[in-house]
Amino acid sequence: MPKYFGTDGVRGVAGEFITETLAYKIGRYIGQYPNGHKNRILIARDPRISGQSLAESVAAGAVASGSDVYNIGVSTTPSVSYLVRKNKFDYGVMISASHNPYYDNGIKIFNAEGEKLDASIEELIESYIDSPYDNLPIMKNQNIGRYCPVDTLIPDYIDFIVSKASPKVKGMKVYIDCSNGSASAIAPIVLKKLGVEATIVSNKPNGININDRCGSTKIANNSETVAKGDYDIAFAFDGDADRCLAMSSDGKVVDGDALIYLNAMYLKKLGKLNDNVVVITVMSNLGLKKVLSANNISIHETKVGDKYVQADMKANNLSIGGEQSGHIIFLEDLNTGDGLLTMIHTLNVLAEEGKSLQELIKDLKIYPQSLVNVRVANKEATLSHQGFKDKIAEIEASLKGNGRILVRASGTEPLIRVMCEAATLEQCDEITSVLAKFVEDIQ
Repeated sequence: MPKYFGTDGVRGVAGEFITETLAYKIGRYIGQYPNGHKNRILIARDPRISGQSLAESVAAGAVASGSDVYNIGVSTTPSVSYLVRKNKFDYGVMISASHNPYYDNGIKIFNAEGEKLDASIEELIESYIDSPYDNLPIMKNQNIGRYCPVDTLIPDYIDFIVSKASPKVKGMKVYIDCSNGSASAIAPIVLKKLGVEATIVSNKPNGININDRCGSTKIANNSETVAKGDYDIAFAFDGDADRCLAMSSDGKVVDGDALIYLNAMYLKKLGKLNDNVVVITVMSNLGLKKVLSANNISIHETKVGDKYVQADMKANNLSIGGEQSGHIIFLEDLNTGDGLLTMIHTLNVLAEEGKSLQELIKDLKIYPQSLVNVRVANKEATLSHQGFKDKIAEIEASLKGNGRILVRASGTEPLIRVMCEAATLEQCDEITSVLAKFVEDIQ
């Protein structure tokens, strides 16, 4: 079990788990260049208060190891993926804790293809971090790396996003929640270039208001405003803008499953849904699986984490995949989830089809779902507890196929996530409550 890396990089409380020392060591390791050339490393961050010092610590480590570092400042996670690949960087580093509160932070690393780092390299980094010896050489003289703040690359990413839009999106009326995060500066520029009439909120980051009662995890807070505002659609991003959720004109939340369905159906209509397959995770709603099957679309199911979705898509040359949480990958465009790209593709469907979001997803019947997070001392011990496994089997059998239970360990926090889908929300809540209480009792 990895000590530092979870499903999406390293993440934890800034100054406690995520420290400048840790960041420096990560920079030192990826900064080495065993292939005989200086590595070129791109670094960005979200606006949270601890981001700048952590970004500069990664940079210091990489420069000490001989790499040239290019710091683009505040930007989105998917922009790093795009710019690394486009500009032939060796690595990309994003300082962000995504949807977590401001006091957390994290370090995400991309390879030269703009893909999340392979687990084998993560293991080597972890070994180096925990080693009592620093056996990597400190470069001297002309071999020292350069540190270069850069302000010319983000516009390239903006142009890329804009290039994916249909001309028909011009004039659409859209409500945008930027989560006081990375999208705050970029989304307004994109929307202006598209000629979209946009109302933009939560776009004034101050370092501590990121994800604070706003963004994709709190999109429902916008419901009343959207319903009263005569909008075509609303979108909300998370802190680093690799997730996107939506809201219909009547103020109803539309999650990642629904956005995957909408975009997959449109790709199929265009003959661009490779092999008629969509990649989803174990968290995807039973209703999504049923409606895709009814439309002769097969699914590949992966573990939670967009890197697992991307790996399956890449291995099988597939078009679209993603997570209920709003990480959606359009592999022809990008190797990672991108909230702004998801927004563009979704706007394209509405504009080209000339239909409302409600109409386009009306055949998707979502099973009520309840999710409870239970803090535990030992995730592995809890999941392997025989009494807990027996209790899950007992309850699942009682559902008689009209629902399901999923229990998994969080990849980024000391939590067990207990999820239930069933015929009614009341039934879901009752089941998750029983299982959560069981977990608490066995601690």
